[in-house]
Amino acid sequence: MRDAHMPGKGGRTAARRKKEREAIMRTRKRTAKAKVLLLACMAALTLGVAGLWGCASGDGQGDAKQGEAPASESQEALEPVSVAYLNKAGYETVIVADKKGYFDAAPMDVELLTVSGSGQQSVEALLAGSADIAATGQGPVADALGQYGDDIVVLCGTNCNTNSQVIVASPSMTGDTAITPYDKASDNKAEVKASFEAAAAALGRPVKLGVQQGATTESAVKSWMSAMGVSVNDFGTEGDGTVTLVDVKANTLPTVLAAGSDIDLMAASQPYPDTALSAAPGSYRVGSNADTNSYDVAAYITTKEVYEKEEASLKEFVKALDQATDYMADSANEAECVKICADSMGASEDTVRAAFSVADWKTGMTDTMLDSLAKAVKKKGYEMTPDQIKAACPLIPWMDAELGD
Repeated sequence: MRDAHMPGKGGRTAARRKKEREAIMRTRKRTAKAKVLLLACMAALTLGVAGLWGCASGDGQGDAKQGEAPASESQEALEPVSVAYLNKAGYETVIVADKKGYFDAAPMDVELLTVSGSGQQSVEALLAGSADIAATGQGPVADALGQYGDDIVVLCGTNCNTNSQVIVASPSMTGDTAITPYDKASDNKAEVKASFEAAAAALGRPVKLGVQQGATTESAVKSWMSAMGVSVNDFGTEGDGTVTLVDVKANTLPTVLAAGSDIDLMAASQPYPDTALSAAPGSYRVGSNADTNSYDVAAYITTKEVYEKEEASLKEFVKALDQATDYMADSANEAECVKICADSMGASEDTVRAAFSVADWKTGMTDTMLDSLAKAVKKKGYEMTPDQIKAACPLIPWMDAELGD
């Protein structure tokens, strides 16, 4: 298993990256086949020696072994696969599968490609041909399905949780511009709405909320604002909305919020909200997707072209993820998994533990996952029926039979 970092947009062109990756894949395929041939030869030699020993001992075992082919000789080498992901909360399954050796134990090479920003960058790597699989959230999955239809294949989900998309206000949002945090117990939506309107009036402009366009958080924050009755101006538009969305790359949001000039609030998935709360003393939490009973799906998608060529390898990849989620779902392993993820992400164990506390680790495609994807697609404005979304998940029958509960 290899771990690499994806180049930024200013690096190689997508076409050049694709050609280079194809060359690498051809080389790796030849290497994999050479390994299989070597193993076959070694196995044949071992069987030959065993056969001679059997004849010499006269126990008949040599005759019984004749005609049996070594397992490695009968099994064709599987294509290597690469997965683009983010080294942050929401991608814990990849991290644990890597560190616990489940990818290394798979019968093919798994290459990890780290990207920055949000799951949208994982999907961009997939569509550019730089990765075979994109690990991402439901927002980018909805965009991919809506824009590319049958060319996108949803492999599986590994977690469906809530309270992971969080809105944080800048320390400067105090006094007349203070935002009232939502309290689910008292259902104080009217007070929340009034505080946003008062803040906009005091600022003499709409409240600026930074969020990465296309990320799962975009849909979550729009749903949250709608539930609170707060009007929103979309990215790059001017209007009468109380809040204006500003496109800011997710991993830079804590720094931008702390600077206190370009945005008044931020919304992102963990660990960025907790990072902001630590980096900007006086900042405070306003709400999360748990307030609207919304769920996030950690999903893995590929293209139809890759799926048709590498289905066997993709199934083995999903099996490795299943091993990871089974391990993570066992409370006896939580402390170990939290430390593994915290060390990898460079985050505090408390932050990671908070993510684990709301997680539902399971590899598959449950009804809740399908429902969350369907809602995300609808919120994005795409016309897809639930049956069409389910049809984009061809591994469901196989996962139900092979992975079980």
